[in-house]
Amino acid sequence: MLISLLSMMAMAQDAGDLAAPPIEIRRAPECTCPDEIDQDLLILRGLVVDAEITLAPDGRSPNERQATIFDIKPNNDFDIEGRTRIWHSTNESQCGLSFDYGLQYSLIVRRTEEGAIETDACLMPELDSAK
Repeated sequence: MLISLLSMMAMAQDAGDLAAPPIEIRRAPECTCPDEIDQDLLILRGLVVDAEITLAPDGRSPNERQATIFDIKPNNDFDIEGRTRIWHSTNESQCGLSFDYGLQYSLIVRRTEEGAIETDACLMPELDSAK
């Protein structure tokens, strides 16, 4: 098998213009946060207890957008407490982030137009975790 692979590579080199172009590795753009965030933000504190991960259209890989489920401590300022889904991307180049099970976080979140609660690396430049 190795011999046939090497001979195919040699034929491709001899093919001149017919050979495939060299592979280019492209880097994803870096996360770029806006200078100002003009939405109403909430600050919550919660313990990571679970996650809700859905599959991408290929049916095998996870979607980059997922929900981490937090047990939110009661807060007098907001009506959010108990098990709560916090939606976020996991793709760091698109300002995504991830959370560790069993840790408590101070979360800076916003409500979407649909009423979901979400966060991203722009809202939480440094995750405040308490071990």
